[in-house]
Amino acid sequence: MTIQQTLLKKQTNNLRTLNEQAYAYFQRFRLGEEEADFYDQVKPFADNVREQLEEWVPHVLRFLEKDKPDYIHPQQVDQLAENFEMVSVTCFQKDTKKKRFNEQYKSIEYTLSLVLHALDEEK
Repeated sequence: MTIQQTLLKKQTNNLRTLNEQAYAYFQRFRLGEEEADFYDQVKPFADNVREQLEEWVPHVLRFLEKDKPDYIHPQQVDQLAENFEMVSVTCFQKDTKKKRFNEQYKSIEYTLSLVLHALDEEK
């Protein structure tokens, strides 16, 4: 595994952790009674997700272009980034639709797991 692939794997795992955090926030704020503070919780989390995605997307697109793994395409990466930015904010909102949130969460997890699988196959 190259240094770039090792870095991409680490970044992908970091995104998986953030996705799990978003799900935990959803459980806490959407399904619980607590309300999130915009400046203390929502904005820092959403900014962190956006920064991580800005680093990850170019790396994963380069990997896809160079290694051409099966079952993962640039459109999926674009969709993941779009879904993740939505999830990073909506996980704190009371009016978030549970079904839609779960679908986005699962879609993000699925694409990230495909990237990790493709990286593991490259060894």
